[in-house]
Amino acid sequence: MLKLQFMKKISLILAAIILLLSVGQANAFIDGISGTSFQFAAREGRLSTPDGGNLLFWGFADTTPGGRASVQYPGPTLIINQGDTVTITLANELKEPVSMMFPGMTTLSSMVPALKQGRLSSLVPECEPGGTQTYSFRADKAGTFYYQSGSNQAIQLRMGLFGAIVVRPVLHKKLAIHNTVPFGLYSSTNGVRHPQVRLDYNNPTGIGGVAYNPSNSSDMSTVYDREFLYMVSEMDPKFQRWMEFEQDKINKPFDFSAWKANYWFINGRNAPDTMGMPLTSKNGVVSGSLQLPSQPYNCMPLFHPGERVLIRIINMGQDFHPLHTHGNHMRVVAEDGNLLQSSGGTGADLSWEAFTVTMAPGKTFDATFTWSGKGLGWDIYEDTATFRPYEYIADHIKTFTPFTSPAASGLTPKLPPQGLPVIMPGIQETMAGPNGSGSPFLGSKEALTPGEGGFNPFNGFFFMWHSHAERELTNNDIFPGGLLTMAGIVPWPATGDNLTVLDEYMP
Repeated sequence: MLKLQFMKKISLILAAIILLLSVGQANAFIDGISGTSFQFAAREGRLSTPDGGNLLFWGFADTTPGGRASVQYPGPTLIINQGDTVTITLANELKEPVSMMFPGMTTLSSMVPALKQGRLSSLVPECEPGGTQTYSFRADKAGTFYYQSGSNQAIQLRMGLFGAIVVRPVLHKKLAIHNTVPFGLYSSTNGVRHPQVRLDYNNPTGIGGVAYNPSNSSDMSTVYDREFLYMVSEMDPKFQRWMEFEQDKINKPFDFSAWKANYWFINGRNAPDTMGMPLTSKNGVVSGSLQLPSQPYNCMPLFHPGERVLIRIINMGQDFHPLHTHGNHMRVVAEDGNLLQSSGGTGADLSWEAFTVTMAPGKTFDATFTWSGKGLGWDIYEDTATFRPYEYIADHIKTFTPFTSPAASGLTPKLPPQGLPVIMPGIQETMAGPNGSGSPFLGSKEALTPGEGGFNPFNGFFFMWHSHAERELTNNDIFPGGLLTMAGIVPWPATGDNLTVLDEYMP
């Protein structure tokens, strides 16, 4: 009885936190700004947490003409091309010097360290309060990187002066990669099986691309259909309050040995806000999560069975964070912007599969993820007469017929051919949760317990992607929250595609 009450409580909590989230429109494509010349401002701002918290942060704002202009946490994601020379003019609106560094990039502007009272203040020239400073770098390597303040880093990184950099390779959208899929995965047209849905990746007009330059037209190592950013950071509310309210910071310094995170963020948000709408601006109209004006980026991956998903992982926090993806292993294909492949693709494949990726501070990973239902031992589709894109044919028409309950039928249960040895509970004994469809089959729905469901318009499967450190699944000790989001498996439609290039579900 106590266990049932606990499960009902958890179900109610999850239903409540998702109440304001629109799964049907949530998307997680990598939002950012492109170009080679930018104007940034370092400013104060405030961010919101789902438990009702409101914290001071320092961040960067894109003040380039036509830019968002508002300070944000984290800073604007730069999406640039390999070989680009990028210039950022920084205006400092804070009360202490700030600078910008670009690890992994080739710095072109001055590298003269800044000294204050005979002590190293920054590895690069600083922007004084009220002043401006120009920084320039060249993106010689493709991959996933970040920028950060190089000044007073113990303070400024904890306050939020950082952002992501995505560098597109030279061959992005220029060299079509022939699509091959593992044995047993097929699509079909009118019952005729074909080896794939995408004839090729990285073509000039299709979605997706390559994360790194392929060695040849059959190099599938970093091709993807959809990509998502997973930038992690954290805050100690005691430190944020000290920064906001302590007037005598010189004589009453913060004890960093006692610093302890109690808020954890993915792309600047805590769960469940990670699953809310992003804040976007189109043609001057701002839409999405208006209640989070300083936290524009969400993280809720949506993708189809068989699609290749690229996860760009960055840890800008102070702690180690173990990222776990339910549903399947991920394959780590690059670390710190370095492709885990021998030169020219002629040697060993150095990529590795991971159940959980432990993110060290300042570390970046690129990982691919695919889910097709392969190996489940049963057909994930209720309609077994039709072959579906990327379906695992070895499991096709394996029925999901359960045992018949002896108490209900008076018969000895007998497992049908290729069935699952389970007794399906009745509707009175199930809790579907907010994302439940009532059916064990992808794309199908059945009756639900009154008051449950309603947040799964495509009748998909949902997997939790989260930290494997349990404390990090809270917001200031309140569960659930923190480093948690849901990945949605969206069934393929009969024709066309119901996921847009912005990864929005559009029925």
